[in-house]
Amino acid sequence: MATSLLKLTMTATQPTTTSNPDVTNFFHTAPTGGYTGAATYTIDDVDWVDDAGNPVTDSGLVTAATNNGYYMLFINGQLQEGSVVTSVSATAVTITFGAVTTIDEGKILSLVVTNFAPNTTAPIITG
Repeated sequence: MATSLLKLTMTATQPTTTSNPDVTNFFHTAPTGGYTGAATYTIDDVDWVDDAGNPVTDSGLVTAATNNGYYMLFINGQLQEGSVVTSVSATAVTITFGAVTTIDEGKILSLVVTNFAPNTTAPIITG
C-alpha cells in the first residue's frame, strides 16, 4: 500500500493585549519654611490632596503594583529622577536625594502613580 500524506488546514487569530493604565495623581505644597537640611523627607498621606483637591484620607495613598506600575515625582513642574521616590506606602511618601536638598516653601510636589491591569486574549486555533 502506498504512503498517503495528510494536509493540515488550520486558522488562527492573533492574541490581543490591552494595557489598561490606571493613573492617580497626588499633590502636596511644601509647608512654611519648606524642606531644608536633609537629603530624605517623608511626607504623610494626610498632607497630600487628590486630583479634585480633596485631602487624602488616612492610609489613602495608592501604591504602584509590583512589576506592573511606576511612580513619577515632579517638584514645581520638573520631573525628578526615578530613584528620588524611595518609598510609597498607603500612609507616606519618602523621597531621597543624593545630597542635602532644599525644597522651598510653597513649591508643589506632584506624585503620579501609574498601574497597569493588562489583559490578553488567547489565540483561537481551529482546524
